Amino acid sequence: MDTRILENEVKVALKCIEKGINFILEGGAGSGKTYSLISLIETLIIKSPKIKIVCITYTNNAVAEIKSRIDNENLWVSTIHEFIWYIIKKYQKEIKNELVLLINDETIKSFKKPKDKDLENNLITIDYFNNIDVEYDEYYSMNPSKNKVKISHDHILILAEKMFEKYKKISDILKDIANCIFVDEYQDTNPNVAKILLEHLKKSNKKNVIGFFGDSMQSIYDEGVGDLNEYKLKKIVKKQNRRNPRRVIEIANKFRDDKIIQIPSKDKKAPNMDENGVIIEGNIKFIYGKEPEDINFLKNKALFKSWDFLNGEQTRELRLTHKYNAEMAGFKKLYNLYNDDLIIVLIDKIKKNIDNNENEKKLLNELVLELRPTYNRKDLFEEITSNKIYESIYQNIENLAWKDVLEKCKINKESLMSYKFNGISGKYEANSYRDKVLQRLDILNELIELYESKKFNEFLKKTKFSIQNKNDKSKLKEMMNYLILEDRKTIEEVLDFSEKQGLIKEDTDFDNYISVKGFYLWERIKKISFKEYRNSILYLKEFSPISTQHSIKGNEFDNVLVVLESNWNKYDFETLFGKGSENENVIKRTRKLFYVCMTRAKKNLVIYMPTDDLEIVASAKEYFGEENVLSIDLI
Repeated sequence: MDTRILENEVKVALKCIEKGINFILEGGAGSGKTYSLISLIETLIIKSPKIKIVCITYTNNAVAEIKSRIDNENLWVSTIHEFIWYIIKKYQKEIKNELVLLINDETIKSFKKPKDKDLENNLITIDYFNNIDVEYDEYYSMNPSKNKVKISHDHILILAEKMFEKYKKISDILKDIANCIFVDEYQDTNPNVAKILLEHLKKSNKKNVIGFFGDSMQSIYDEGVGDLNEYKLKKIVKKQNRRNPRRVIEIANKFRDDKIIQIPSKDKKAPNMDENGVIIEGNIKFIYGKEPEDINFLKNKALFKSWDFLNGEQTRELRLTHKYNAEMAGFKKLYNLYNDDLIIVLIDKIKKNIDNNENEKKLLNELVLELRPTYNRKDLFEEITSNKIYESIYQNIENLAWKDVLEKCKINKESLMSYKFNGISGKYEANSYRDKVLQRLDILNELIELYESKKFNEFLKKTKFSIQNKNDKSKLKEMMNYLILEDRKTIEEVLDFSEKQGLIKEDTDFDNYISVKGFYLWERIKKISFKEYRNSILYLKEFSPISTQHSIKGNEFDNVLVVLESNWNKYDFETLFGKGSENENVIKRTRKLFYVCMTRAKKNLVIYMPTDDLEIVASAKEYFGEENVLSIDLI
């Protein structure tokens, strides 16, 4: 017999399942929605051991978290994309029929047509896919002659929605697999998933229940559905807040737009309670100054005396974009190389504008001249056209056909930031966007991390260096100190040192890459300090106390500093205080992001905004209280 005390919200969800009613369990930040989801699953398994439950979520991290809490053969936990592909992948004929329609539809840009001169009327037919299966992979590829017909993350949900709309049998199959389907963080779910689950499944006469868990106020990704109000589902509201101190709860409530008013948890043992079972008061301040750079001056003030800005687990500084953060986190030059390089802009322009082989050189020269004033990057322009190193690079580009330019000089902007945590493997991993220079550095960085964490057996398995005697141990210590403590060495110097000392193996593939395809990247990156590369890894692994405001949803920290500065047209922080953009989407998007940022704080919250607008200051006082709004000059 199950003797556990269930939350009222879980009891209501159980009633919905008994009656076959789809529902939403909606709760603000820190309300314990995932706890309720897991409690519901555990209760259902106890009550009905043979029940088949599918729990789909947005990220591999969330999959790993739920799997770590529940282990049952009748529970299937998966990302949305992997689950949907599992359902449809067997039906290759139907997949190909829909792909023909999607690829031939000029209005659907993501399904690009294959570059095949033999296509009649520039259209494909089902015969195009003869004798080959369509696969789900990281990249989209339409090349049957090379056995490459693949759809990617961006295509699978569009394809699946069309298939569920047309073929009732797929809905029957899905309902056979799952008596209950629970969608975690539903607000981030693609609208096509909502259509599949709430519209197309109705075609099947078989029974199952769909439950959604999330918070529409935390829908900060453009591709997410945001809310499900149009479907008129049974709404279960979870009002208690177990994370934030009282002052943060009260302020955050003012920024919600869905009439949910959170209250402190009734659980005296909740994380936001003190030792006497009383809600923690917390501290909140709104600081305004003149310049974004003033934040460095502010962080040295008494207000932050108890904050450890070197401890990313306790303290976070939240800015809008990676560009703002890269300088603060110590890898500005490396970031600019991948995101603000003049030749890369030039190459992109060539790719978009070139018509035929005759005008390549003329267009190239015109674009170089055009880019100088447009991008105001006189320094890089002069490097490209006159500096001894880059003059030869530019001359090579000038003499190459544009396809070769792209082949030899293109630096993938996603390469630097493609180092993410894999919840399934439990490790930080780079995806296939990572270029060979960064991959080479990643090998060396892994050795440094193993050495620093004293995992010597694992270290020795991954290095070419061997220890035969005490002298070898001393030499290893000397080498690792050189890599760990030396801040001024360049990437080129460090890699050269590591190869010569036998820490990493020589790699002819890497040597070929930097002399041919990656020559431009290598010429630019080799002079950047190795310290910048290591700082970028700390940032990407979220060990750095600096994060983007998007990346911390679901996380919590004792101390949170939110910096309200932006030149991104999707957000305008002045709209929080009745000024700035009148675009309704910008206003909503900014409000939700600000709500997510504030509600990460478990103890202290400071908001800094570079502004001298007295109307904004007056509005801030209404939100935060006059005593909590201070000029940086008076701190």
